[in-house]
Amino acid sequence: MNTNASKHKVDIYKITFIDVIVIVCILLLSSAIILKTKIGLIWQPEKDTKASVYHDGKLHKHLKLAEDQEIILLNGKMVVEIKDKKLRVKKSECPRQVCVNIGWIQHTGEAIICVPFKTLIEIKSAEAPVVDAVVF
Repeated sequence: MNTNASKHKVDIYKITFIDVIVIVCILLLSSAIILKTKIGLIWQPEKDTKASVYHDGKLHKHLKLAEDQEIILLNGKMVVEIKDKKLRVKKSECPRQVCVNIGWIQHTGEAIICVPFKTLIEIKSAEAPVVDAVVF
């Protein structure tokens, strides 16, 4: 048996200076991308946005976000509130209240879905959106 082989261990878990530089660069790049996306959402130009309400796969109603209002849908089972160019489901008779707990939406591409009532409320714009999707 070779006794010299056991004396020369290689520490593969030791962090080197290059590893630190790579980690810092990745963190800076990812932070810059997140910051750019957030600034893009904040600085979107004012546009005429509308919400489309779909029920059972069919277009039910168009809502203008420029007017503060409350809309009663599905024979009173759901109440949608529009205020300050934002939209939310204020009240719903669905069992888990997921659509109510989503809260306010305001950007093009955001949506509220109520599965028990087969209802989709989606914000749309005539212009091309700055951001094509929003993920939380």
